[in-house]
Amino acid sequence: MKNKKWLYWLVALLLVAAAGYSVIHVHEAEQINSVKMAKQTSIDKKRDQKIARQKKDQKRRARKPVDWSKPSLTGKYPDLTPYRHIKKKKNKVWLNVSARKQRVYVMQGRYILYTMYASIGKNYDGTRNYQQTPVGTYKLQKEHGPEYYDATKKYGAKYWTSFSGHGAYRFESVPFDKNGKVIAKQARRLGNQRVTKKHNIKNYGSIRLTVPDAKWLQENIKPHTRVVVHGKKSDKEFLDFLY
Repeated sequence: MKNKKWLYWLVALLLVAAAGYSVIHVHEAEQINSVKMAKQTSIDKKRDQKIARQKKDQKRRARKPVDWSKPSLTGKYPDLTPYRHIKKKKNKVWLNVSARKQRVYVMQGRYILYTMYASIGKNYDGTRNYQQTPVGTYKLQKEHGPEYYDATKKYGAKYWTSFSGHGAYRFESVPFDKNGKVIAKQARRLGNQRVTKKHNIKNYGSIRLTVPDAKWLQENIKPHTRVVVHGKKSDKEFLDFLY
């Protein structure tokens, strides 16, 4: 009988010890999880604050013509280093191009890292094929260059980067004439959403940016980066990879 009581006490002690260990383990796990959540919350808060500052800055600057010689936003361009090795498509860096808003958004998953003023032709009914902006999903290509001049079109641009047709359709700066002088009338259309069929942007399907934006894109957005180009209306089918 005494042996049984001793055994009962031993089992009870083991159960108490196990329960105590479990409580301690759960508490430690909760602390670790709490630290991770606090860290992620801090990261999210800083990102949201930065996005809010960018929107405020863009609204302020939208009241006057865009300066083609400066970045679209004040402050530094985003550091893309932390996103270089992400494997999931929905979390990678990509470019979202909106002809309706005349903007190019540098995205990381669903988040906007940077907004660029752009000059993009809209595909109205009757727009000739060679003047249409390619709409759909593409990948940034290896072809790029510091500048070019096309005598047949009577303009050139700086820091061009191909996204389709191996040089046929490009991200590039505002246009320059044969003497290397900016064509101011066209440069002033950057970010201007009042694009009509009569006064369309005739840039042969390419996407124009400020000179610093085009340079930064060429140097920092790597080949094979996804490029999604929307037409006059937003087309969600091009964003399936986010869902």
